[in-house]
Amino acid sequence: MNVDHTRSKTLGWLGALAAASLLASGQAQAGAYGLAVNELNNFRITTSAGSLSLAGANRNASDSAFFEGGAAVNPRAVNTGPAANADVLQVCSGSGCSGLPQNRYAPSPSSTLEFARGDAHSFGNMLTATGSTVSAVAEAQRNTVGAATATAGDTLTGSINLTLSSAGFITFSFMGRRDLRTSVTTMGDKSNVSIMDIFNISCNAASPAGCLSNANADGVIFQFAPDGNPNNGSDINGNHGAGSLDPFSLNMTAGTNDPATGRAFTNGFAMFSLTSNFAMPAGSYTLNFSKSTRTDIVVIDPLVVPEPGTLFLLGTGLAALAFTRRRQSK
Repeated sequence: MNVDHTRSKTLGWLGALAAASLLASGQAQAGAYGLAVNELNNFRITTSAGSLSLAGANRNASDSAFFEGGAAVNPRAVNTGPAANADVLQVCSGSGCSGLPQNRYAPSPSSTLEFARGDAHSFGNMLTATGSTVSAVAEAQRNTVGAATATAGDTLTGSINLTLSSAGFITFSFMGRRDLRTSVTTMGDKSNVSIMDIFNISCNAASPAGCLSNANADGVIFQFAPDGNPNNGSDINGNHGAGSLDPFSLNMTAGTNDPATGRAFTNGFAMFSLTSNFAMPAGSYTLNFSKSTRTDIVVIDPLVVPEPGTLFLLGTGLAALAFTRRRQSK
């Protein structure tokens, strides 16, 4: 038996097998998923003394979605009134949009179909016992070979003129739920999600004298940006006394580009509240709020960034083919 010939054939087969494996791994399913859900229920504004009255309420809802190869969609709704209902049809792009219902603030059913969707909804009176509900979701999924991107997002903004009958502390309270999830299938794919809530009270033309003396350059006298940073939750005038600290981390981001480190943060509805640390004088003020969610995912061509196993197969195949060529030349 010709041992050298047999060895050469064996190594040749190993090289071919490694090359085939490399090709197969290059065609492996890529993919990325991102979800950002931001919900507030029973959102109320109360005062420690006297009463609050409301006028000139308005709310704006805007959704956006973009799926590579398709046109970006950006609808918008504007509604006014104390119990305004700002709702726009969800926007969705991709083959997986069928069967995704309007105002669904939860992960979509597991599917290999691709989509990007955004949806936002605000309704109810912030000064009633039941409060108002504000919900937003951005979600995207891609399972493809070759470079691809998908983004989804939404914003809810509004303003309400508040009148205090007497000096009092202002309290925001609500039930909040967050659901952030990111995952990727292939090394190099990326998934990033974010949510943000900001509430503030500002001076207006009818505000009491001295309002601006406690305000920043934008006329804001009290701000709640709940990201867990005490300074960001405190009064604009720099008075960080008890009651204005922010113990919550409601503004969050999450992301991953590693298949081994999917990230998720999910909480059931939990109670949150924040009270101003000074009594606001009687008079008129404006409450402004803004909330948003966003998902950005990028799927790359797996052939561009080989996985470690792929690199091993490639090295094995090249070594085997080189050894075979050298034996044959002898």
